[in-house]
Amino acid sequence: MYKNGTEGGGTNESGSLKGRLSEVPFDSTPKIVVPDTPTKSMESPSIGDNTSLNDDLASIAGSRLPNSSRMSIDSYSLRPSFESSVAGRHNRSFGFDNENHSGSVEYSPLGNNSIFEIVMNTRRKNWLSYPTVNDIPPVVLSSNSLDSSWKTVVHKYVNDIKYESSVYESTNNLKSMTRMEQLKQLERYDSTALDSANGESNSENDPDLEVKEGIKELEEVPSFYFEKDFQLDNARTFHRVLEEIDLHLNKFTLEDQTQREEAYVEFKEKLNYYLDAVEGLLVGEISKSSHKFFHALRDVDSIQQKAKCTVSEIDRLSKTIEYIDSEKIQKRVANLRKIFKRKSLQRLEQGLLQVKQVLIRTEECKILYENEKYDECLDLIHSIDCLIKGDDSKDETLQSWVSDWPYKLIELKSVPALTETREYLTNMRIEIGGKYSLKFCEILLRDLRHYCSSVTANETLSRLQNMTREKKFLELDSELISSVASLIHQLCRCDELASSFNLYQDKFTAEVKSIIKKYLPQERNQASSDSQFSVGSSQPTGSSGSKISRLIKEQTPAEFQGMLVNTFTNSSEVLRRLYRHQKLLLDVSLNEITINGQGSPLSSEHDMISQLDIRTEINEAIRIIQLRMGKIIAVRRDLTSSLRFDHFLKLYSICVLFIQECEAISGEFLTKYLSDILAGQIKNYNISQRNRKIKNIQKKLECEKWMPSIVHSSVQKDVNDIVSSMDLDPLDWIKYSDLITRETDEEPVKDHTKVESKTEGEQNEQNENNENNVTSGDVSNGDRANLGHRKSVVVGDKTFVASDSLLSTIGVIKETLILSTNLPVMYLSDFEKMAYDILKNFNDFAMATATQNGRPLSKSGKNLSIMGESLDCLAEFVLIVQKFYRRLSSFSRDFVLLDQTSYTLLSQQYQSSTESIYLANAPPPPV
Repeated sequence: MYKNGTEGGGTNESGSLKGRLSEVPFDSTPKIVVPDTPTKSMESPSIGDNTSLNDDLASIAGSRLPNSSRMSIDSYSLRPSFESSVAGRHNRSFGFDNENHSGSVEYSPLGNNSIFEIVMNTRRKNWLSYPTVNDIPPVVLSSNSLDSSWKTVVHKYVNDIKYESSVYESTNNLKSMTRMEQLKQLERYDSTALDSANGESNSENDPDLEVKEGIKELEEVPSFYFEKDFQLDNARTFHRVLEEIDLHLNKFTLEDQTQREEAYVEFKEKLNYYLDAVEGLLVGEISKSSHKFFHALRDVDSIQQKAKCTVSEIDRLSKTIEYIDSEKIQKRVANLRKIFKRKSLQRLEQGLLQVKQVLIRTEECKILYENEKYDECLDLIHSIDCLIKGDDSKDETLQSWVSDWPYKLIELKSVPALTETREYLTNMRIEIGGKYSLKFCEILLRDLRHYCSSVTANETLSRLQNMTREKKFLELDSELISSVASLIHQLCRCDELASSFNLYQDKFTAEVKSIIKKYLPQERNQASSDSQFSVGSSQPTGSSGSKISRLIKEQTPAEFQGMLVNTFTNSSEVLRRLYRHQKLLLDVSLNEITINGQGSPLSSEHDMISQLDIRTEINEAIRIIQLRMGKIIAVRRDLTSSLRFDHFLKLYSICVLFIQECEAISGEFLTKYLSDILAGQIKNYNISQRNRKIKNIQKKLECEKWMPSIVHSSVQKDVNDIVSSMDLDPLDWIKYSDLITRETDEEPVKDHTKVESKTEGEQNEQNENNENNVTSGDVSNGDRANLGHRKSVVVGDKTFVASDSLLSTIGVIKETLILSTNLPVMYLSDFEKMAYDILKNFNDFAMATATQNGRPLSKSGKNLSIMGESLDCLAEFVLIVQKFYRRLSSFSRDFVLLDQTSYTLLSQQYQSSTESIYLANAPPPPV
């Protein structure tokens, strides 16, 4: 065992420590008591929590050298400022007795503060001088150059090294060595087990006794040696190390030298004792586990021996396995290979039979297709497809074919010999689908034509004008629904449903185009041959674009009106029926696909709906009709501007009704072309009518004789309607937009095949004559008897003698007000300006024919009294017109009325004119 450096000072540290450590529990921490104060030199010292284990091990390593040589105390260099002046020693205490006055305010107002005592030199002033700059170098304070985020960086760094720091502290602390305690418990358990097995019980080797001795020696080491901040160059630490030993550092006699050497030896022995206590505890703990190493060596030898035995057994087993493999397994493997080969040949034979079955059934398909048994042919094609795919789980016919076959069917898609057969079956399915598609389109087109022929134009007009709520287009025959459902089922089986819908869209688009061609005018030499021209027939031969334009211009207004009515009403019914077809087809097809769960060529629900919905093509048909009809109407642009007002209103009404019908059917405004054409026609008609009416009034007034004219009852009724229009729209005026043909109509729609050619000038002349016949009161001889002899017009409560020009002007004003009532409010400003100009020009033209140099001619040969009556009557109409448009302005914010000044000036002009006429026609005053 190690010695502590003095004679008789050695003890059996390992044995005693081992005995004492055995009493410590296995899972408890070291039972080392830390003293409260360090006043007593050797009283229960403790190990600090943060003592460096590396330094202690270095000391232990040094203690293992021969003769227990230690570093001499002389090797430590002491600073001159810390040399002690205390002589002598007593009871192993050091000369630096700082603890006696530690915390005394006599030396330091800060308490236990050695820095203050050194700097201020408050203790031992007779031997310690003031420190110099070399002793305490000045501290240079640096400015705070830290970044504002230094706290975040520090916290992050602390978190990063937290685990490593905890590991270091736990492994570098002698008092925290819990593993040592575990080793003690394990060693005690092993020793107890070994002693009990050998039946020995030696009290001299009692482990509890050794543990107690080792702990007792360790407790004699002062606790400050185990502190984390242990620094020997610190004055306080150095005083505590020296304790009460006096080294006689300030005495130089021979006797003092001897005492100093003795103190050195004593100090050295004490330090060696401390080191031996720690080293003995560590060596004891390490040596206790040495027997385990030898046990492990013995176990290794045993393992090697058993390994040799195992290898020999494995060699013997390998030879046995080789024998069994060659004698039994290989023979059975050969038998299995023969069995597999036989089964493979059987599978090959069944595969050849499967190919042969495909070819035989394909020939049967050809026969069924030639006999037009398409349903049976599709069933057989489906069974052949399943046979080629090798799937007989869903086809009963295929199951009956292969019910006695031993193996499962194989897939034959990759067989090159069946490529042509598969293509043939695919083409056959496509051909059958095409025939079903044609039949599908034929049934729907036949229903479309039958429905359109069953509805008359008047019925359609009644529906368009909301005169009836009957919706015949929604009624479908049950036979039609069943036929369509059956065909859709077959088309799904052929995977041709989407293509058949596309074909039907092309068919009904051509059908819609043929409606326009059907009612286009034809030449007389073609009328008889094309009298049986159907809805679905093609365009007549020889009808080029220029010839069609010429024929359209040669039509009378009634014929052109009839063509528009027939085209628009027939198109409306076709479109309505197509939308009913759309709903029927979508419902039946989606239901069929949902029920079957397969057979659809569509990949997603969105694609399915978009391909099976014919709504887009119906909207395209609407756009085509509006574009073509807009071009047809634009051909008669000049003729339309000279139409009679009632004919123009009917043209406007049928176009507006069709535009509204298209918008109601499609739910959106598809094209503005027809609307723009109609708006341009209205604008052009307003300009043309204004100029023509003013010219007609001027011609009337130039040849007017101002004679009383007979007033027809219809003219008085028109005057009454004009007067009542200040408060409400007359019912007769609203009826001009009624398009329903009645027996009492003046000009029923004639057969356009019997139209005679008229030039544009002849047509305009005829329209003017018609207007004069309607507005001037000229009637046939048969009606003259019912006219009476009334020659005055009653406006409100005033009666005026009527003239021919007055009656014509009243008719023109009535037409203007009727147009204002029936046409859109956006044109009210133009019509108001037209009515205002008519009244103003009548006054100007009338006064121009009866005046010279601005003065009325009393001997002009004209009845100025009748002229004055006419002007007075029209002066009443100025106020009526103003109130009429003021009432209409309340229905539209965009309509801007003429200012009040214009009407006031016009009334003043009429009043001035009548006064001038009366003064010129008055008898001379008496002389």
